[in-house]
Amino acid sequence: METFRLHFMASEHMVYDGEAESVSLMTTEGSIGILAHHSNLVMAVVPGTVEYVPAGDAAREAGLSGRQTVVVSDGLLKVENNEVMLLVDTAERPEDIDEARARRAEEHAREALKRANSNRDVALASAELSRAMSRIKASRNKHSL
Repeated sequence: METFRLHFMASEHMVYDGEAESVSLMTTEGSIGILAHHSNLVMAVVPGTVEYVPAGDAAREAGLSGRQTVVVSDGLLKVENNEVMLLVDTAERPEDIDEARARRAEEHAREALKRANSNRDVALASAELSRAMSRIKASRNKHSL
C-alpha cells in the first residue's frame, strides 16, 4: 500500500511523525479519511478520535503496528503534497485515560452547558462535553483496540 508522511502533533508532544497508510478523523465538515495522494485541503478538527495506520521505519522503531487510536481535542488538519499535518491541543491514547476523571469532566461540561449564557459559552461547553464523551468511549474500548 502507498504511504504518505504524517506529522501528528499535540501542543505538548509529538504523537507520531513518519509514514502512514491512512488516517481518519472528524472535522467540522464531517468524517474524513485520508490515503496517499489525497487532494490538498485545510480543515478544522473537532474533538473525537483519530485513527491512523503507521508504516515504515518510524512505526517499527516506535513499536507501532496496526491501527492506532488517539482521542483528540480540537485542532487543524492540513493535507498538501502527500504530507498530512495534524495539529491538536491535546491527544491521549486510550490506555492513558482515567475513566473516572473523564466522567467528572463530562458532568462538569453538562453543568456548564446548562449555565451557558452565550453562543460562545455553548460552543465551549459542547466541545468540552464531546471530548469527555470521546475519552470515556475510548477508555471503555481500550482492551478491544
